[in-house]
Amino acid sequence: MRVLSVICVLSLLPLISVAQAKQVLPGPFPFELVEVIDGDTFRARVDIWLGQSVTVRVRLKGVDTPEMEGKCAAEKKLARQAKAFAENWFKKNQAQLVNVHYGTYAGRVLATAQIKNGESLSAALLAENLAKPYRGRRAQWCD
Repeated sequence: MRVLSVICVLSLLPLISVAQAKQVLPGPFPFELVEVIDGDTFRARVDIWLGQSVTVRVRLKGVDTPEMEGKCAAEKKLARQAKAFAENWFKKNQAQLVNVHYGTYAGRVLATAQIKNGESLSAALLAENLAKPYRGRRAQWCD
């Protein structure tokens, strides 16, 4: 009987994980920028309760920027430009996280970083041709 109970509980665990993965927290969540990792990923410290905060890795939803360790010189150059653009955008704007949810990879969330007028970092990166729309796989940056 005990073995059957354990099997039942273990069989429900994937359902709990799926439910959490689909949960979206609308925000807005003010945050302190810890570091920009690349154009579409950064670490943020978010206050979650009085005197308590969590530092989390955030991936911008809907865009893909070149990787810092790219496959060619052109990708690496664009990656440095995208990172510098993101750093400057955060310096000039008081951004908030909205529509936060778990991504595919553990330990990070997907979210939109935007300012009060609705402008997002993702849109700004796209407008500067430093990002491409994310379509389920990495964009090609090398010819």
